[in-house]
Amino acid sequence: MTHQKISVNLSVEVMKALKEMAEHQNVTMTEVLRRSISIYKFLSDSVGDGKAVLLEDPTTKETEKIIFL
Repeated sequence: MTHQKISVNLSVEVMKALKEMAEHQNVTMTEVLRRSISIYKFLSDSVGDGKAVLLEDPTTKETEKIIFL
């Protein structure tokens, strides 16, 4: 598997969130980005296949549909 290097511009808020997620998960920021892209692709493909993505509150069992634009 070959890798390609990219450069991105992130807002201060997004950079802060990226760093926080990396620290919380004890992984690199690059790994957080890889995981984020993989998850987004899976969810986007699922919605494209006509599936709904729902969040469920474990306490109330209420569900909320996530909308992808």
